[in-house]
Amino acid sequence: MVKCSFCDKPAVYINKVNGKAYCKKHFLEYFDHKVRKTIRKYRMFDKKEHIVVAVSGGKDSLSLLYFLNKLSKKVPGWKISALLIDEGIKGYREYTIKDFLRIVEKLDVPYRIASFKEYFGYTLDEIVAISREKKLPYLPCSYCGVFRRYLLNKVAREMGGTVLATAHNLDDIIQTYMMNIIKNSWDKVARLAPITGVIEHPKFIKRVKPFYEVLEKETTLYALLNNLLEPVFYECPYVEYNIRVYIRRYLNELEEEYPGTKYSILKSLLRIIEILKNNPKEITKGTLQTCRVCGEVSSHPICRSCMYRYELGIMKLEEEEIVKKVLKELKIS
Repeated sequence: MVKCSFCDKPAVYINKVNGKAYCKKHFLEYFDHKVRKTIRKYRMFDKKEHIVVAVSGGKDSLSLLYFLNKLSKKVPGWKISALLIDEGIKGYREYTIKDFLRIVEKLDVPYRIASFKEYFGYTLDEIVAISREKKLPYLPCSYCGVFRRYLLNKVAREMGGTVLATAHNLDDIIQTYMMNIIKNSWDKVARLAPITGVIEHPKFIKRVKPFYEVLEKETTLYALLNNLLEPVFYECPYVEYNIRVYIRRYLNELEEEYPGTKYSILKSLLRIIEILKNNPKEITKGTLQTCRVCGEVSSHPICRSCMYRYELGIMKLEEEEIVKKVLKELKIS
C-alpha cells in the first residue's frame, strides 16, 4: 500500500511527474490549488461575472460546475448558471441529462437545457439520418460540434452570461491539437487557448477553460471523491467515427512510458498560439462578422451552422432564399 507523501493515510493518487502520492484530503487540496492557479494565471474571470458553465452531464463538466459553484461562495460578485445542450442522441443523452439534473438540483444552481430539436427542428440522430440519405460527406461529430458551439454561444448570451466556462481538460486540449495538426487546420488551433477569442465581437461570449492544465484522470478522481458520478458509464454511440479515440490511446501510451509528455505537448501548443497571434489573418481567415442568415457571429458571410442546415434541407424557405442570394453574390454554386 502506497502512503500519502504528506501524511500516513493511504494514497488515492500518484503523480508520476512530481513523484508525490496524495490521500483524499491532500489530493483535493492539490486539485483546488492547481485549478485556482490556472484561473489566476490566465486571468479567466473578473470580480463580477455571470459564469455560464457548459455541462454535458459527464465527469469533467460536472466537476467544473461543482468546483466553480464552490469557489463562487467566496466571490460575492459571481453568479453561476449551468447550460446543457441536448443534441438528441437516443440511448445516451437522456441518461446524462438525469445526472445533470441530479447535480444542479443538489447544488441549487439555475440551469437551462437547450435542444437541437428546439432550435433546429431536428435531433442529431435525425440530422445524421438525413445526411446519410443525401450522401453528404460529413461525420456525425462534425454536425454535433458545429451545432453545439453555435447553441452554447447563443443560449449563454440569452441567459445573460458574461463568460462561458467549458470543462476541456489537458487531455482534451492536446488531443484536439494533434487532430488539427493532422488536418492542417491551423486556424482552429487558436480556439485551444485557455481563453478563446482572438478578435472581439458583440455577440461572442468569451470562453474559458479552468481545467486547462488538469489531466483527465485528475478530473475523474475529483468527480468520484465528490460523489458526482453514478456507477454506470454512458458513451456517445457516435464516438467510433472520431479519430480522437486513436489519438487518446496513443497519447496515453506515451504518457505511461514517458511521464510528462502531455505537459510538454501543452507547452508546445501555447508556443504555437503565441506565434499565430502575431498573424491574426491566419487564425481567423479574415475578420469576425455577422451571419447574414441567422445573425449570429461568424467568420464567413454565412456561418457553418446555417450552411449545414442549407445542405441538409432543414431550414425555412426564406432562409434558403437568403443563402442562395449570398452564394450567388459570392459566385459559389
